Amino acid sequence: MKFILTLFLLFLTTLFFGQIKNEQPAMFLDSVFVANNTIEYMEPNEIESINVIKKNTTINGVLYYGQIYITSKNPKKYDFISLEQVKSEFTKIKGIDVIFMINGALIKNNIETLKLDRNYILSVEVNLNLPKSKVLMLFI
Repeated sequence: MKFILTLFLLFLTTLFFGQIKNEQPAMFLDSVFVANNTIEYMEPNEIESINVIKKNTTINGVLYYGQIYITSKNPKKYDFISLEQVKSEFTKIKGIDVIFMINGALIKNNIETLKLDRNYILSVEVNLNLPKSKVLMLFI
């Protein structure tokens, strides 16, 4: 009996501590799913309303705790592109990994899902002076 109880507790502990917890809500800007840090690069005066729904949702296999719907004053104003699209459209870099920085801040999370407004991009700079490295710095 002790053996079964020990296995059960071990299994329960593994389930509890083995899960990746994403305690962030799912963000929607004008009904388009965007990464949470996408909102950092949006002008606050352009927000019309914010609606919070306390219902958990799963998107692309990731559980989000709640939903935040942001409505902008001019929904057709935004032209969102991913960081990979920025790399391909604004540079000639092909087949090389890059490190992204936006406004001096290193982008560590949500690189695949982060989207920027094309109109927000003032300039894109490429730093080629990293010795003994095959990784480029891409400054936005």
